[in-house]
Amino acid sequence: MNTMQSKNLFIMCLLTLMSAVSIENTYAQTTLPKPAACTTAPPGFQLGGTFDVNPRCSTPENPNATFVLRYLDDGKGIPSSVQYVYDYNDNIDISAPGFTGEIAAFSGVTGNWNATKVLTPGSHWILQIAEIGGQKYLSCGSKAAEVIRVDPPVASIFSCDGTSVTINIGEDDANKHDKYKIEWGDGSEEIVTVVNGTLPYEETHTYSGVLTRIAVTGFYTRNGYDICPTNPEIKDPNVISTPIINGLTSTSGGADISFKNFSSEGTFTVQVAEDLGNSYTWKDDGVATSSKYSVTGLNKDSKYCYRLVTLDPCGNEVYSNVVCDLTLSATQSSSSDATLRWVLPSNPSGIPQQLELLKDVEGCDDCLNSLPLFSNLDESFEDLTLECSEVYNYQVTARYAIEVNGNTEFVTIASEKLDVDPLAGSTKIIPNGLIQAGYPGNDDSMIRLVLLDNSDATEYQFLHKSTTDADFVEIGKSTANSFNDIAIQANSGEYCYKYRVEDACGIQSDLSPEFCTVFLSYKGNVLNWTDFSFPNTIITSTQAEYTVESYNEDIGAFLPQFRTNNLTKAVGQLILNATNPTIKFRILAQQYVDIPGFTNFSIPSYSNTVVMPIPADIFIPSAFSPNGDGENERYEIKSKFVDSGTITIYDRWGSILFKDDLDGSGWDGTSPKSNQPVPGGNYTYKISGVSLAGEEFSRNGILTLLK
Repeated sequence: MNTMQSKNLFIMCLLTLMSAVSIENTYAQTTLPKPAACTTAPPGFQLGGTFDVNPRCSTPENPNATFVLRYLDDGKGIPSSVQYVYDYNDNIDISAPGFTGEIAAFSGVTGNWNATKVLTPGSHWILQIAEIGGQKYLSCGSKAAEVIRVDPPVASIFSCDGTSVTINIGEDDANKHDKYKIEWGDGSEEIVTVVNGTLPYEETHTYSGVLTRIAVTGFYTRNGYDICPTNPEIKDPNVISTPIINGLTSTSGGADISFKNFSSEGTFTVQVAEDLGNSYTWKDDGVATSSKYSVTGLNKDSKYCYRLVTLDPCGNEVYSNVVCDLTLSATQSSSSDATLRWVLPSNPSGIPQQLELLKDVEGCDDCLNSLPLFSNLDESFEDLTLECSEVYNYQVTARYAIEVNGNTEFVTIASEKLDVDPLAGSTKIIPNGLIQAGYPGNDDSMIRLVLLDNSDATEYQFLHKSTTDADFVEIGKSTANSFNDIAIQANSGEYCYKYRVEDACGIQSDLSPEFCTVFLSYKGNVLNWTDFSFPNTIITSTQAEYTVESYNEDIGAFLPQFRTNNLTKAVGQLILNATNPTIKFRILAQQYVDIPGFTNFSIPSYSNTVVMPIPADIFIPSAFSPNGDGENERYEIKSKFVDSGTITIYDRWGSILFKDDLDGSGWDGTSPKSNQPVPGGNYTYKISGVSLAGEEFSRNGILTLLK
């Protein structure tokens, strides 16, 4: 007999000497049926080989337990390989082609095969498959592997008269123990054995002196031995057992609530309030008749908070902790892509100790799995693995540690289960990409659309809207993520675009937000353009940047001139320095965005081009002196960017003294009638013509003839 067996036997003997009471409890361990293959090997297998597992104890904080499995030879020989099938049941077909379990490790010692497995609380049948000489041998061991989660007992301990204390071990999910030891604190103890029935158990103990602290310890019994003792639940008799909500699952228009410290002797009223932050208007919903209660009939579009109120044995109101809904929603960018978003409860607040997003497939018995979240701070998850033929169920759960009367308690809050059916359109499909819309190079006859979208689309539909359109109109479809819009009017204004996708399931999305081109125009020597902005569904990291570019005729390319974050720029200096009669401009807009897979990703877009005419540049002298000294003898006009023009000079009576082309030799100061010099003084001129850019111009003024 080993040390542990001796210790357990000693405890059993000691307990029989104490006062013992038996009660019935249906929370005892449930025996898991042994699979048929454990006793009758299927074709191709024989029974043989063995292993052994003993129950493991765990805690609510660390509920799982690790088992070490070792192959034990029962005379069949040394195996060449060993596999284990965990949570084995009659629905698992080990004879199926290609079936394999988890391979055990060979330690280097002949026949010494072992495996390590972490199991959750409850019973688990494990099937061992050992291959010896080409024959496969099966064994399920002597019993199922069992993980016993050691929950501290939940008991109500109170005193109203100061001379006696009543303990109530109530019907609670934590009270699955087979035996309880009550230490009254005055040297006396009591053993309570649970036998095939229900709680609660209540006992009153009278003291001859001062009331003392009371300890309750739970035990689990297996094969006649007491194992997995809990930590003693120690309470002062004057501490009231406050009801504690330890579980909340939101439902459509309500919630399922579970709580600790329920007693059939008391009245537990469930109260509900709309979640408006920390301000509650509580209304009674009903009376709980067990430690579980369902709230129904609430507004499905609102969030709610819940609490319980009861009376202590002395008639005082006692309130539970407040627990609020956790909400979950989903959007789809395609039938293969769903984004789950959740809002954590307002109470409890803060960061949960554990956060889990569960995914299940409707009609599948073993498809439930936990999706990989990055941290307990996550607020969303994108699932890219949806299939057309499946219906999916999602649920998010959060576990919080709270303090009640100086003790740490735990509450688990779960959202309502959310169905996502790609074919039925149970969630709205909204495209999550962006359109890069701009003019290609030096071509204003079309707008090039490039779609940055990670949805699994088979076809894209594009729509545009001009400044004169009342609404968006379809311009075409494409199986590629790009499109050339040729149905535009050049230089008529900005164009905005939307798109929708159709995926392999034939599901058509809603329209995307709109994306617009940069439209360039000018007034005088000032360029103006529209904003290069994105909808608020796209995260931009900086303000848009604009580069003003001008076309260089000599090299046949646009060159950058200015960079700005503004939507306007004066280009007077470029006009002043121009060598050609026109300057062609365009805007390169640049925005930086965060998109799936990329941070601070650059999105460029070219505007339309505008050709700004350079006005005729005319130098008009204010005076000349035809006096024979060889300087300023003729009145000549110097011009630049002039296609054609004339100058006419008048005397004070309006008679024409001179008329010629602007590029002529000029006036020598003589009268056309007498061919003699005219007197000195002021004369009027009028200039008119057409610039090289095709613009008409005229000038009027006075010149002075000096003698």
